[in-house]
Amino acid sequence: MRIAKAAAVTLFAAGAVAAATAPAVAKPAAAYAPPVVEWVAPVVHANADSGTAVVHAKYRCYGGNEGTHLYIGVKQGPEVNATDHTSSQYARTFYSTNWNADGPGLSLNCDGVSHNASFVVKPDPWFWNAADAPALGSGQAFVQFCVFDSTAVGEDDLSQGFAFDYSMRKVVVNRG
Repeated sequence: MRIAKAAAVTLFAAGAVAAATAPAVAKPAAAYAPPVVEWVAPVVHANADSGTAVVHAKYRCYGGNEGTHLYIGVKQGPEVNATDHTSSQYARTFYSTNWNADGPGLSLNCDGVSHNASFVVKPDPWFWNAADAPALGSGQAFVQFCVFDSTAVGEDDLSQGFAFDYSMRKVVVNRG
């Protein structure tokens, strides 16, 4: 009995050493699929003190990070809606990712995994009314969440590598 136990322990130990020294098998890269915006949170949290807002969303994209682009726009005003008044010409206030396009905290991770992330938007520096635009206020706003993966042709051709969610969302303003 003792010999059988000793043999079993020796075999187990040998197997553990072999497993520990075996070369790591790389996970195969995820096959490409078009990007998807899985959801955008129903509330945009604006900070009155910092003049920023946070848009929380979940997305998935493939093909690596090089050449990707994230655009988020938050437009507010009495004429803005999600059907026929979506452009900034109808907005009184316009926050976006244009303040730091694709910079730290505003870039995509296109590794085939769903990412649940929050992104900071600030007043759009190229908005036609940037100098006189009020801060985001509590109420409704039109939110554009756009993912361009590494296969995207460009912002003028949305035929591939592009996913979006355009919807009206509630803005809640907090201090601090």
